[in-house]
Amino acid sequence: MDALNHLIDTDAIQVEVTVRLGRTRQTVAQLSALRPDDILLLDQSIDEGVEICVGDKVIARGELTADGTAEDRLCVRILPAPGAA
Repeated sequence: MDALNHLIDTDAIQVEVTVRLGRTRQTVAQLSALRPDDILLLDQSIDEGVEICVGDKVIARGELTADGTAEDRLCVRILPAPGAA
């Protein structure tokens, strides 16, 4: 991978990163019936965290957190890969 850095200016390449919380399937009727305070049940438990994706590929997992500033922006803390030492 180090050799690749000499061939391509990776500092100039930007990719869109998406954070997925989970998924669900709803009919159009169910979606149109949603109202404030309704709960949309997803396929992941809170303990599973979120998926960090580039395109459709999951590249890491993370957990939601705040940045601790006055703006209190939503952030994702990267978690160790399963089996990583």
